[in-house]
Amino acid sequence: MRYLFILSFLALALYSCQDASDSQSKTTNGNAAEADPMPAHSVAPAEAGLQPPYPIADSSKFFEVEGVKVYVIEEGTGAFPRPESNVLIHYHGMLLDGTVFDSSVERKQPADFPLGRLIRAWQVALPKVHIGSKVKLVVPPEMGYGAQGNGDNIPPNSILVFDIELISSY
Repeated sequence: MRYLFILSFLALALYSCQDASDSQSKTTNGNAAEADPMPAHSVAPAEAGLQPPYPIADSSKFFEVEGVKVYVIEEGTGAFPRPESNVLIHYHGMLLDGTVFDSSVERKQPADFPLGRLIRAWQVALPKVHIGSKVKLVVPPEMGYGAQGNGDNIPPNSILVFDIELISSY
């Protein structure tokens, strides 16, 4: 199982690196958050900056929490969301093969969620991410939808990948 996870992760990394040049050409100055500072509690979603899928090659920082791999693509300057708070986010959810199963980015409408009602991966990772950040989460099945999957879009025991822009928390 461990080898399958490592192979899957390497495939994800190769997929992300393949899109690095496309994503970099869409970035106007490499860090859209620096061009227009906002209050620490809220930031405007990127209109023209880096768009999902975020390439891991652009990650400036990496950490892991309860098996969830967190790649910080752009680090925000805001506070950390509290576990009991709501979060306003843009997200792009994918399977390891790149199949998109849900995306607020494609709907062009940020999503507002109570953090405590989201999958466990988001509950443990997002409180460790500054508001204004763009991150990529690689989620093991037990921290996502597990053996049951989720409808027709997420098969059982799927490793999930989320590109998340944390806009605000309240």
